[in-house]
Amino acid sequence: MQPFARQDAVDRIDGAIATNRRLDAVTDGAVSTDSVLRKATAVLRENGEDIWNNIYPAIERIHLAGVSSIEAPLFDLLSCIATETAVDVHLFLRAGTGPRIDARLCGRPPAAVQSYQSSSLEIDAPEFVTPTRSHEARLALALVDQLRSTGVSPSDILLVARDVAAYENELQRAAHHYGQSLSVWTQLSVRETIPYTLIESLCTLLAQKNDHIPAQTLLQPLACEWVSPDAPDSSVAPRTLTALEGELHGCDPLTLEEWQETFTQNTEITGTASAVSLVEWLSECPQSPAPADVEETFNPLIEAFRARVLPAHRDRDTDTLAETTETARALVRLEEMVPQVATKYEQWLRRDYSEQSWEEVQYLFETIARIKPGRREHANAAVIDVADATDTWLRRVPYVIAIGLVDGEWPQTADGLFPAEVRETILAGESGPIRSLAPRERWTEAREYDHFVDAVSTATEQVICTRHHRDANGVSRPRSPFLDAIETTRVDETATDRLLSSEQTTPAALATVLPTEASR
Repeated sequence: MQPFARQDAVDRIDGAIATNRRLDAVTDGAVSTDSVLRKATAVLRENGEDIWNNIYPAIERIHLAGVSSIEAPLFDLLSCIATETAVDVHLFLRAGTGPRIDARLCGRPPAAVQSYQSSSLEIDAPEFVTPTRSHEARLALALVDQLRSTGVSPSDILLVARDVAAYENELQRAAHHYGQSLSVWTQLSVRETIPYTLIESLCTLLAQKNDHIPAQTLLQPLACEWVSPDAPDSSVAPRTLTALEGELHGCDPLTLEEWQETFTQNTEITGTASAVSLVEWLSECPQSPAPADVEETFNPLIEAFRARVLPAHRDRDTDTLAETTETARALVRLEEMVPQVATKYEQWLRRDYSEQSWEEVQYLFETIARIKPGRREHANAAVIDVADATDTWLRRVPYVIAIGLVDGEWPQTADGLFPAEVRETILAGESGPIRSLAPRERWTEAREYDHFVDAVSTATEQVICTRHHRDANGVSRPRSPFLDAIETTRVDETATDRLLSSEQTTPAALATVLPTEASR
């Protein structure tokens, strides 16, 4: 190993250890999940079976499934449970990462820890090839159209990609061409949603409540469909808000009291009632919020938005319910964020990390909002789901169209925090000490293969595979090596072109897997 790579790895490890020790020194709580697991293992070893039986008297067996790696602290805890208690531990391993995990565990686990390997793939699928990603997206929707024309329900079709974001725009354009509706399972960018923008605009106003406020800043919450939690009014209509903005155009910034007087004296202007209600609500909020004020201020607003604004979104939405779904997800996310912000704000104030102000509350909202939750959607049987392969585990759908099966996407390039040379040395395991280490599964293609197996195994009737052979710059995209794990029938490109033409001729290889009247 080159000296610079070795030193880089040592520096990273030393830094991580020093950070962990420092955190241990300044807090009484566990600084990481690993710390919790190690503490639990130590307590169980010290107290034996009695403490386990007192807390979990009804548990007879533990199943660990769906993981692509088992960190050492977790494995130590499972081993301790198996040796110190009467509980059996069963590990259900996945197709790609399972063999490496099983090799690590060989000879180590006690008899009560049982491991089970994933079964082999027995899949036969048509394989379609197109010139580019854009053509492939059109092909995917042409295949959907073929399935729909034979009577297959939208809820019985799933489009799967290793990275949905790379295909989303092309798929949406193709869906419009074929008259199909998609529901793309993507991470929620909560900061781009109306409910979050509402909270953000209110924090800005509350921070300026004793200052002179521009009209545009004052009306921003109304543009984000603010409704009073204490009144049954609905949100201001866009046309009404536009008229109000026009009336106030050119006004100098005013204090809240001056704005309230202005609105009260000009009741003939459409929309002033909602503006007055907003000003009154702002006036009642504390200037310097305590941690409890965060929840008391925003929770009623979120409930009012859900009760009186969300139904209006649904009434004006399309059949895909995309806008309603995004807004509903944002409300759920904000419900989670509000107590998180309040708790973190309290901790910062207690440690004198920040001042007591709405600016700090807004900063915490922004910080927490940057953490994106997993890709989850609300079910809608009227649309075609499009999901990442990581969202297919344990799903079962009759027809799966797996797209983007090119090397570099299936699998994606392995990466890691440590230099490539260090990762390769650890993976090679040429000495006893190195073999005792537990490499991250993202360093290998094994976890990628797990996702591939999940995707193609989701189909209960038929999986169809597609790929393209060059990128937008004309660079060749090789076939995914994962396709060698299943039986595929290559569809002639001429037949693919005829499927994409105005004739929409069904290729023979596809006709044999489409459902018939008798099978429906």
